[in-house]
Amino acid sequence: MSQKKKSKFEKPFTEVELEIMNVIWSLDDCTVKDVQTAVHSTRELAYTSVATMMKILEQKGALASKKDDRVHTYHPLISRQDYELGSLRHLADNVFQGDPSAMVMRLISESKISKEELQNIRKILDERIGK
Repeated sequence: MSQKKKSKFEKPFTEVELEIMNVIWSLDDCTVKDVQTAVHSTRELAYTSVATMMKILEQKGALASKKDDRVHTYHPLISRQDYELGSLRHLADNVFQGDPSAMVMRLISESKISKEELQNIRKILDERIGK
């Protein structure tokens, strides 16, 4: 019996976790203060709130930290690309009952996709099928 390989990240991050991870992915190595400063442009979060969220992300295995003097420096343990892939798998499995084509069809039919974007999608599909 074949078992599906389970990703380390089976469920997407919460909205705030993803916002923080987006900052961390853009900075790579960073401190809580670095993240708080970057997030502050879109959302007011106290230093302690950011620190707590980063500690939670570390406990979930998304971040690692090292202590230099009195400052913790964090870096991501999961790449943005791996997270995107895991999130898409989760979406396909849990919202589209394991049918990725239904997910793609919904995206194409309901989204405001430009003609240029559709041409890019067609090019990717043609390459995938070997045309």
